[in-house]
Amino acid sequence: MVQLSAAAINRVDVAVIGGGIAGVAIAEYVARHTNLSVQLLEKNSHLGGDSSGKLEGWFHTGALYSGQDDGQTFFNCVNGVEDLLNHYSSYFASRCNLTLGQYDHGYRPTVSGAGWFDPNPVYLIHPQRHSPEMLQSGLKGDRVQLEMQLKRVLGRLEMAYGQQFNWRSPTGHGAAAPDYGHLESYEQRGCSLLSQSEKISHYCQQFDLSHGVEPSDYALLKSLDCAMDTQGILQDLTASALAHGTAIATGINLEQINVDRYGPVRVQSIFYRDRQGQQHYLKANAFIFAVGAGFDRILPTLQVRAKLKRSRSTMVVAYPAVSPHNFVRMSTKNSYHFNHFFQRANIFDSSQSLNYSMLANSGYVSNENDCLASGEIELLLDTAARYFGEDNLYQRQLWSYDCIKTEFISDDVQKRRYSYWIEVNPQSNYLCVLPGKFSFFPTVAVQTLKQLKTILPAPEIDRNHQDYHAYCDQAQALVASPYPHQLLAAHLKNKANS
Repeated sequence: MVQLSAAAINRVDVAVIGGGIAGVAIAEYVARHTNLSVQLLEKNSHLGGDSSGKLEGWFHTGALYSGQDDGQTFFNCVNGVEDLLNHYSSYFASRCNLTLGQYDHGYRPTVSGAGWFDPNPVYLIHPQRHSPEMLQSGLKGDRVQLEMQLKRVLGRLEMAYGQQFNWRSPTGHGAAAPDYGHLESYEQRGCSLLSQSEKISHYCQQFDLSHGVEPSDYALLKSLDCAMDTQGILQDLTASALAHGTAIATGINLEQINVDRYGPVRVQSIFYRDRQGQQHYLKANAFIFAVGAGFDRILPTLQVRAKLKRSRSTMVVAYPAVSPHNFVRMSTKNSYHFNHFFQRANIFDSSQSLNYSMLANSGYVSNENDCLASGEIELLLDTAARYFGEDNLYQRQLWSYDCIKTEFISDDVQKRRYSYWIEVNPQSNYLCVLPGKFSFFPTVAVQTLKQLKTILPAPEIDRNHQDYHAYCDQAQALVASPYPHQLLAAHLKNKANS
């Protein structure tokens, strides 16, 4: 008997290739705001299984980048907050708990209650001239650089999230963030975000004493940055995408991109196999590539010139958590960078959440320098022990892992672009959303739809009334658990079996 083999041929308006946070957010937003049919394809068995599930869960509102010479990255983060407020907080009202709060001087973004974001703030620890790194250096230029950095941090953050700017839109509907001119015209009139935290100050004192110096003064700022529930965000976006008709296929093997090279390059179809090995030809009016890792392999086919770089950040998971407080040290010396994030996880569908810590250092190295991994771990553990004490740290279960990220970089290969980049040719039928940071998922989706309309006209409609809650169970099965949760689950399972 002859065994027949045939490829299924499907056609949709928009095909999104890549099921990380960018791809999921784009598919959801396009489906929610248009009548276009959408298909989402992901190579892994679950959505969000690569770098989207390995990051430390830090929602960036700009605080970490507020002291950089170039204010563009900070401005990008502030825009991301505006997009979240205007395009997500109302529709996901029961889950997106970052909203506009009213204060004596107007409105500004605030996090409260339970939901995507943890209301416990991230404190910025900014060292002063008598800190260990400054005493170790002894250079006047380093002190001047430190003072200039603090000036920018205080001014920009106060202008963006303090009392110098009212976020309420002039129309009375939605939010309007300060523009670049506002952020760079800050005045040094004090900073309402300067704060006191007895526990954070205690950690700083322990850190100084561990270096053999007397406790020094630190500027502590309460930022809008916070820990976020990456898995919950992905599940809610996936549920909404399903509710608006998005077809999602995971575990696929993309084998070929068929292009028409006569004139402007156009994608005719893509050929892939599903998890059962069935062949599929997918035709679409528009293709959106948001594949993250592996993007460099398909860029030549799409004739896109972009520089991509794979970088590696070392993470340490500590269970139980070493502290309930979130903080980041903003030092001019890379070796002194340190982040601590308090996170929660529900393992095995338990109603009781587990608390754990994410330790990192804001640093990154080229993925080619594998020999540096052990050195990074040692530095990270040494710094954590200086803040929390060796006994407190090592009585916990500790794991280390590397988070590999593929990122678009500018012409200056040493300068990271902390934002995505959308490459589009209006004469063609595809977009490339080159990787950036998780924090920008609202802006990635909003801007991608704008660019999509240049190649596939589609009237924008209001479909925010659609109830996505009925699809939450299906979405939960599609989204991968964050990597730290997988480590905790394996540990608890082994412990129960021993």
